[in-house]
Amino acid sequence: MKILFTKPTLLTEEKSALLMTELTQVLAYKGVEDMSTHLLLELDNEVVDIESIQQLFALFERWEIDKSPLESLLQLVDRNK
Repeated sequence: MKILFTKPTLLTEEKSALLMTELTQVLAYKGVEDMSTHLLLELDNEVVDIESIQQLFALFERWEIDKSPLESLLQLVDRNK
């Protein structure tokens, strides 16, 4: 599963590296592609669970990122119950 979301504004090089590091710590992390103003996060469909989703919601909250792209994750977990 891939999730496209807007990068936080005014990211310094240092903060951008920190964000990327935090994304790699998400349990279902598979990869991330920097697309200038957006990031394309790839998650392992076999590993995505409620804990991964909670990690992402917390990360998006901390970095003030719009959480609406995460809604598809909630639907995926609901379907797999």
